[in-house]
Amino acid sequence: MFPRMLLKNILSARNQRFLANSLFQYIDELLGAEHIGVFKEPKGEGTNGFLYSKGEPADLSLYPDTFWTWIAQFDTSDGLLPLKMNTCQWQYNQHMSAESYVFMLDNHPEMRIYLVAENVNPELVSSANQNNELEALQIIAARWQCVRAETEAAKEFKQRDIKEAKYLDVIKQREAFIENMKLVQQVAVGISNPANLDELYRMAVEAVRDQLGFDRAVFMLLDIKKRCFSGTYGTDEEGRTASEHHTQYDLHQLEETYIDALFEGKESLVIVEEAPLYTAGNVIGQGWNGMLILRDDQEIIGWIALDNYINRTPITTYQRQMLESFGSLLSQIYIRKRQEQNVRMLHASMVELSRCMTVSEVCKSAVTFAINRLGIDRFAVFLTDKGCTHMQGTWGTDIQGNVVDESYYRSDTIDRSIVNAARINPNDVVFEESVPIYHDFHIVGFGWTAMTMLVDNNGEPVAFIAADNLIKRSPLTHQLREVIRMFASNLTEVLLRTRAQEAIHEMNENLEREVKARTRDLQKANEQLEVMAKMDPLTRLGNRRMLEASLEELCLENDEARQHYGLILVDIDHFGLYNNHYGHMQGDIALMRIGNILQHHTQSGSEVFCRIGGEEFALLVTNQTPDRVADLAECVRKCIEGEQIPHNVNTCSQYLTVSVGYAVLELSQSEFSFDRLYCEADDSLYKAKELGRNQVSGSVHLIELA
Repeated sequence: MFPRMLLKNILSARNQRFLANSLFQYIDELLGAEHIGVFKEPKGEGTNGFLYSKGEPADLSLYPDTFWTWIAQFDTSDGLLPLKMNTCQWQYNQHMSAESYVFMLDNHPEMRIYLVAENVNPELVSSANQNNELEALQIIAARWQCVRAETEAAKEFKQRDIKEAKYLDVIKQREAFIENMKLVQQVAVGISNPANLDELYRMAVEAVRDQLGFDRAVFMLLDIKKRCFSGTYGTDEEGRTASEHHTQYDLHQLEETYIDALFEGKESLVIVEEAPLYTAGNVIGQGWNGMLILRDDQEIIGWIALDNYINRTPITTYQRQMLESFGSLLSQIYIRKRQEQNVRMLHASMVELSRCMTVSEVCKSAVTFAINRLGIDRFAVFLTDKGCTHMQGTWGTDIQGNVVDESYYRSDTIDRSIVNAARINPNDVVFEESVPIYHDFHIVGFGWTAMTMLVDNNGEPVAFIAADNLIKRSPLTHQLREVIRMFASNLTEVLLRTRAQEAIHEMNENLEREVKARTRDLQKANEQLEVMAKMDPLTRLGNRRMLEASLEELCLENDEARQHYGLILVDIDHFGLYNNHYGHMQGDIALMRIGNILQHHTQSGSEVFCRIGGEEFALLVTNQTPDRVADLAECVRKCIEGEQIPHNVNTCSQYLTVSVGYAVLELSQSEFSFDRLYCEADDSLYKAKELGRNQVSGSVHLIELA
């Protein structure tokens, strides 16, 4: 009989080691085996030992290759097989007892598992067969295979869970990345429209610190020509925004890692761990230090330096991604703003300079603009001749920064290195650092001095401009040099144009006075004739020629946009009866009074009431709404009636009245036809008379929009 407790242990087993221990115990008690082992069929190279064993069974390396072919043909249902019945020509009894048995525990084709029992008591084997006690091996083998299947399934479930966990981690990372990118986009939008570049520097520093969550940041600008970098805005030790405009450092002060990244690497973000942290060039602690490099294509603009001085928290992968994305957007914003500012500066300077009428005014305007708009401490313009033999002062800046007249200054071209450099490199900004600064031949301080020689299209000298930093001591940055160079280009153009205009003006001044004297009287006569030719002498209104002139001006316009064209026709009611009753003299007086009223109803110099018949008047209006034309027509009628000119033979009133007809058409200029407009207005006038006179009638033709 198979022990009940052993059966319970086998069926409840969840791993093969426990099963092997139970199996060894059962074989030992049932058959008295001296050595027992569980092993798998060896496949491929490598050492294959026993999975589990009791005693010291024969080493598996002693098993011949033919053994594995022979044993593979059996199944678990074949029971305990004596090795003496093997057909693989294996003399196993040289390595183990003659009474040895083998049993197939698991016939899985990828990993067959066998049981070997060596030095077994043959009498116990015979007894176990008679009592069917060896059938328990099939139960153990079945459970072994179940545990193997359960283990494999558990492994598959675990692998699935691992994959799912990794997938969830990837999703969370992606969500975090998306949120970070959204934040970067929001920050970039927030700083995308600064008033100027200086405002952009400050906004960028505060955005990195306050919105992206970094401790401290400073915006540095690189001047590759001077091999130095200068500050704009940064963060002090308490985390507050501070001006760094006064700072300037040599490139060799940077760590080698940063220098390599600037000039050899392609990466945009460099982080140095356990680095010294600085404020104003002094070490204040240790932590990570970073450089977010800003580039315009291959040109390096500068960088944002960061560290973790305040909170000392490490930088994460997500923060690195945020910074790299922000750096790319910030570079684009900087490039756009720099171009925009340069364009605005060029436009503003050209506007300011172009308003000047003389060379002196141009020079004064240039000095004023350079100080007030370009942020230069002192600026001066010196004129020179084609041979560049002398320098003539115009306008400049005194040592307090005031714009002053320096026309008193004149000297031969000074033999100084900066002047010679300017002559060798025309239209370029040459400069010297840490040199004496002069005013009226006297040294007034030390700092940088910059100079540019302006030349015309033929390369001939025109003027020199000079600048220095005597007052504010601010550094000469690459951006400022570029601004001075562009400003100098504008100044050259305006100086040449103004100088040419002055020469032309001087040549033509006398001739112009003579021409003016001769043409003045003729012009007055022509003007009088022109006015008289277009004016009705009685009413002082326009006549038909005036109306024709208005039509010609209208036709000369090139505006093809659709607009309203209106024509108002005014006809005096029963004016023939008035003349017959009161006489022609009173009729002329009435016409003059009506003309005065009509003259006060025009809105601009281009609108003129014209007398086009004995008692008929017309007004052509443009860009007036139909309601406005109707109101104007009614106002004319009402005002004439309100004048209360007696007309006892008038059939519609005791006073002199008018009938008014108007028309409004919506047309493009190419569609405009005065004949059509007149016919429409004339039909309206006819209707006003049919309605009993002293009436206003109109027609409106507009384009209806879908």
